[in-house]
Amino acid sequence: MYFHGYFTEPIRMNNVIIYCLLLFLSFSAKAQSLRWLDYERKSVYRIDIKKTVVEKSSNSIDWQEIGKAELKNIKEKDILIFYEIKCLNTEDKNLAYLLMECTNQVYQFNYQTLLLERIDKTYFGGFNCRSTKFIRKNTIYSVGGYGLYRSNNLFVYYLANRNEWDAINFSNDAPKSIFKGLSGYVKKTDSFFTGLNDFVSPSENAGKSYTDYGFYEYKFKNNKWNKLGEIKQPVLRNIIKENYQYFHWNGKYFIFRVFEKGITSLYIIDPILNEVYQWIDEKRLLYEEIPTKLEYEYVQEDSLFSYKIFNTSNRNSTEKINISIEETKKQAKYLGKLYEADNNNFWIILLSLGIVLPIPSFFIYYKYFKGKSIKKYVFLSSNTLKPLEIKMIEVLIKNYEKGGMNTEQINDLLEIDDKSTDNQRKIRHEFIKTLNLKLKMMYNFDNSIERNPLNSDKRIFNYQLNEEILEKLKKDYE
Repeated sequence: MYFHGYFTEPIRMNNVIIYCLLLFLSFSAKAQSLRWLDYERKSVYRIDIKKTVVEKSSNSIDWQEIGKAELKNIKEKDILIFYEIKCLNTEDKNLAYLLMECTNQVYQFNYQTLLLERIDKTYFGGFNCRSTKFIRKNTIYSVGGYGLYRSNNLFVYYLANRNEWDAINFSNDAPKSIFKGLSGYVKKTDSFFTGLNDFVSPSENAGKSYTDYGFYEYKFKNNKWNKLGEIKQPVLRNIIKENYQYFHWNGKYFIFRVFEKGITSLYIIDPILNEVYQWIDEKRLLYEEIPTKLEYEYVQEDSLFSYKIFNTSNRNSTEKINISIEETKKQAKYLGKLYEADNNNFWIILLSLGIVLPIPSFFIYYKYFKGKSIKKYVFLSSNTLKPLEIKMIEVLIKNYEKGGMNTEQINDLLEIDDKSTDNQRKIRHEFIKTLNLKLKMMYNFDNSIERNPLNSDKRIFNYQLNEEILEKLKKDYE
């Protein structure tokens, strides 16, 4: 800790001694406890290192003693209470890793035996403050962060057999910095997404930080980085990042919220589908201010847990809010893409292949096809619609007179025949809902795709274009 400034008037020596003594005692008192949030258990835990007492709380106010801890390889001076501790749950439900922020210290806690053990032999480095930490195939990873006066792009992993950390050497260049941005590991694709990162170094840009608006994906399979595009979404371009601004990640969505002009907005970002949604908290369910502690607002699987804290005359009290992310996304407004793909190589490819046609040939081509192919190209090149969505519109136009598409045809299009009936229904619903939102954005028309029961069996539905939107689509597509 550093103290700046000077004394403006003489201070008696005994006052200085008392001040130093109180400062020492405050450090000693604070350094006695190790504290962390366990997402899966939805509780905060703390261990008094001197008394070895283990306590837990569901609201960070009321604490319950659950037993005495057994300490192994624990040094009180290594536990820095000012640093956040990240809890990573393992496949063994009784075991969790506790990672000390900024130091790369690795602790292991057994909820059954209450054994707290430091398992690493890390020498303090101090470079990974606010790094992104996760477990992949039973291995701990720590990506990026800040320390030693600069942000970094280091991708390190913990070697359990050697009790130390090592770094990945990439096959190509990584983003310059991975810090304070959108970062998360996707188990389904075995990849790591990151973007909107801040870079700061005293030796560059006069020591001022700047934001990299690129969005990147790292594939573990080939050990390569790929820039997916540039973040141009206004909400993210204009966001003011605070030190306590958290971008939550649940393995599928990035979730964060902004309080502005008396309104709280929750933003849900799907990096795989490249979509951004906004939900406005009209009922004021969430606490207006963004919490300064992660334990007051966090995401676990499909739930956003947030606490409202009330100060009463006698004591503090809390109200716990649980919001379903999937249900909230259904009610949210679609804002558009997270990033725009780079198309810088498009014309280079055309020129290299010699596909640039002479102007006369272009006019002959246009006249012969009456402009239909040009319109179709513009429609297909839309930044809004994706190939599967365009394919469905094509089939819906073609099959309009036949009653549209039935569920089996949609399942074939989406290639979900191998999934359960409930999953099929859910995927169809989400796909059609998203497509309707995009068509509304393009044509300002609600419910372009209608769901109609069959006359022969009211339990079976067909999906058909509304007649009004059909004519508009025909003009653009045909």
